[in-house]
Amino acid sequence: MAKKTQVTVSNDAEDYRDVVIRINLDGKTDWLFTVSLDKEFDLVLEDAAPRSSATDTEKFIENDKVPPEVLAELERVQPEVMALLQPEAQS
Repeated sequence: MAKKTQVTVSNDAEDYRDVVIRINLDGKTDWLFTVSLDKEFDLVLEDAAPRSSATDTEKFIENDKVPPEVLAELERVQPEVMALLQPEAQS
């Protein structure tokens, strides 16, 4: 099983930041999640639908049936995502 997870900042504007999480657990399907932080309201917005695609194509389709193991992996990388969303945050 080729387990692959990528977490990248896709938009780093001063007032708005996007982090994209790409999860591939089975070697066949990429799951794409976008988590955003709007600094004006200081809210994490997770209203983007999860999207999935076969790895050989970059065309993602919206998918509301996320497998539990993908959700578990998303949960595991959450601290990394939050660190990217709020790099200047003091803890």
